[in-house]
Amino acid sequence: MRRLVDRYAAIRTTDTDYLGLLLDTNVFGRGRDLVFDEAAHRWLASRMTEVEARLDLEAAFCCIAERSTVDVTAMKLTCELEDWAFFAAGDLRRVLYIGCGAYPTIALYALARHRDLVIDGLDIVAHCTVLCEQVADRLGLQDRVSVATGDAADLTAGEVARYDGFFLSSAVRPKNEIIRTLLAHKRPEARIYAREDEAHPLFYEPVTVDHPDVLGARAARARWAAATGSGFPLPPGCETT
Repeated sequence: MRRLVDRYAAIRTTDTDYLGLLLDTNVFGRGRDLVFDEAAHRWLASRMTEVEARLDLEAAFCCIAERSTVDVTAMKLTCELEDWAFFAAGDLRRVLYIGCGAYPTIALYALARHRDLVIDGLDIVAHCTVLCEQVADRLGLQDRVSVATGDAADLTAGEVARYDGFFLSSAVRPKNEIIRTLLAHKRPEARIYAREDEAHPLFYEPVTVDHPDVLGARAARARWAAATGSGFPLPPGCETT
């Protein structure tokens, strides 16, 4: 890990190759032999967050300028699995998207396909929520998207009970603690989907809560494989084989 820090420290965040960083830290590939170092891990986690923030902001600015959705291939995000496993799998009318960021890709994808869906975004970073609101307005979704700045750990029982679905981004922490809070206060029929990145467990908290109303990304991929007979194709850098 120290060697990776030395290499990437010589590169500005704005010049960092996101795919290269993912490949270097993938525990199923180049990162399988990385020796854990606490300080190095913290530095790499910060760089990962910074690069993702850059891509998120670029997508938001582009959308606001062009008044259209943008290609998020560089962000290594996919939405087909999440829509199939979560949004299309039940009657979801109001969903809370925790960790929505500035450009809420999955929200925009789902809103275009499910006309009765409303999504509320929540993020701890104020500039992300401001931009997210501007993105929604620019796309004419102001009646179906509302955004707030806050910490999911501070959600009250009454706030949790408003929703019939919860979607958590990969970077949300403490992910499992938040999931347990949602389970304690949600409606009986409400469901939870949590992103996770099996190839980068040191940077994205895996889902460890076992509950029938909780679906993690790994379990969603297993469902996809069982239903289709083939594995869901993961984005470059995130492969597990």
